[in-house]
Amino acid sequence: MTSPEAVRVGLAGLGRFGSLHARILSQLGNVDLAVVCDPNPAARDWASNDLGVTNLVESFDELLDQPDLDAIFIVTPEDLHAEHALKAIERGLPIFMEKPLSINVRDAAVVVERAKSADIYVQIGFVLRFDAQHAMLQSRIVNGQLGELITIRAKRNCSREWFPIYGDRAHTVYETIIHDIDLMLWLTANRVRRVYALDRNVSGLTYPDALVATMLLENGTIVTLETSWFVPAGAPRNILAGEWTGTIDSELEIVGTKQSARFRLLDSGLVVTSSDAVDQPEVGLWPEVYGSIGGALRLEDEHFVICVKSGSPSTIASLNDALHGLEVAEAIVRSAREGTEIHL
Repeated sequence: MTSPEAVRVGLAGLGRFGSLHARILSQLGNVDLAVVCDPNPAARDWASNDLGVTNLVESFDELLDQPDLDAIFIVTPEDLHAEHALKAIERGLPIFMEKPLSINVRDAAVVVERAKSADIYVQIGFVLRFDAQHAMLQSRIVNGQLGELITIRAKRNCSREWFPIYGDRAHTVYETIIHDIDLMLWLTANRVRRVYALDRNVSGLTYPDALVATMLLENGTIVTLETSWFVPAGAPRNILAGEWTGTIDSELEIVGTKQSARFRLLDSGLVVTSSDAVDQPEVGLWPEVYGSIGGALRLEDEHFVICVKSGSPSTIASLNDALHGLEVAEAIVRSAREGTEIHL
């Protein structure tokens, strides 16, 4: 049951992540999912039939015209993020926006400047900051238990069959490595000084399907980030969300002077085998249990709602990190294109 003091939220975009956010918001007692926007009639029908949303519109401008909204979720295509965020800021609405903040630093900087000038809260959807294991690791680093950080290595490889969805839409840096860039900034509380990257394009689509970047942080930590879209169909499947089924093979390894740490997403305690597949359901990010979406994604959405209701800034999400992450992302793209080291 929705509380009479619920935050009235409008949500734009019912793709893979948008539908997950919509389900979570429809289940939170302190949220009223007041209006949903998507140009696809089938998506709007789903929101009506499955979530009980009665106010359904086709365009983002129609959504912004709705009265009495308290906040907005922007889960639209990446190249529309900055445009939609600026319109929401002009309307005076707090914003949750899926990553990235924009697809270029110039537009992202304008969003950040206007949000700060208007005192509008903006939270970017870097879900790993709300994952329990990553949060425990970050706490250990902050408390000095790992000592001085020497190296960080992060890998995020995805199912080959997914790449045609993204290969002509956005550079792989903004789809996969952007998560690990933000993770690195959050874990180290540091900025990047130098970047060198290499990429490959095997599929022939617009953007590269494999990339490796090495960077040096201000505190001397050496970071290596790797991504590719070549996990074969026979690999254990850990993402099991209807049509979105496949594998995210991610690893994080940190070496410090006192302790080292390692996290691997595929090391699930639950393994289900059949004649044609091995499933290792991922249970930390957005698991479905008893009909509800839980995990880090739910915590992320709840955190945004709490910040909106309280008027207090987040102690977890960082808009400054989101902007610097895009500066790093642009440096990675440029380095791979030019074959040179980039100084930030």
